[in-house]
Amino acid sequence: MTDQNQSFQDAAKGAKQGILSEFLGFMKDNAKWWLIPFLIVFGLLGLLLVLGSTGAAPFIYTMF
Repeated sequence: MTDQNQSFQDAAKGAKQGILSEFLGFMKDNAKWWLIPFLIVFGLLGLLLVLGSTGAAPFIYTMF
């Protein structure tokens, strides 16, 4: 077995990571920290959409 195959199998046997820790590791390894403001804005828009479809809608509409 080659070293590359062995390292792949060792990585597969390691602890499983969640999607958030995978994404944060990707951003750290690839210097993609500029993505954070986009993620925050998309998260806030998603939260606004969820709250707009619930009983909190009258309170959200008065803010705009």
